[in-house]
Amino acid sequence: MTLPVPYSGSPVYNGPDVQIGDVRADGVAIYTPVGVWPVRGSRWMVVAQPIPISTTAGWGIGLAVTCAILAVLFSVFTCGLSLFLLFGLFFLTARTHTMSGPFVVSIQSGPYHYLAQEVVYSPLHVAEAIQRVNFAQALAAR
Repeated sequence: MTLPVPYSGSPVYNGPDVQIGDVRADGVAIYTPVGVWPVRGSRWMVVAQPIPISTTAGWGIGLAVTCAILAVLFSVFTCGLSLFLLFGLFFLTARTHTMSGPFVVSIQSGPYHYLAQEVVYSPLHVAEAIQRVNFAQALAAR
């Protein structure tokens, strides 16, 4: 099997493309930064290691600061601790949940091996990346 050679003319359509990190695959070849390899018979393996991250919500911090300012302004009228200050502490319990981490795809085609990496930010992003790898595996099985 001969690999496609880059040229300056209009490209020949080889079927749908799939992009995973810095690797692109179509119906004929896998295009990596280190070379072009045949897609037929290639093996694709996924290692997803996203880490869940829980942080205080930005809007909660903003409302807590606003309540603290109101507590200071109204402290003259309430003779000390204001309920605004206690209510502001309640907003600091608001949390946002995200996910971040590497999504590594190991690609092997004949004697060649390459690791492509992507950073994922949500469970939907992980599922979408896995679907792209499954599509690339289907291209390899043709």
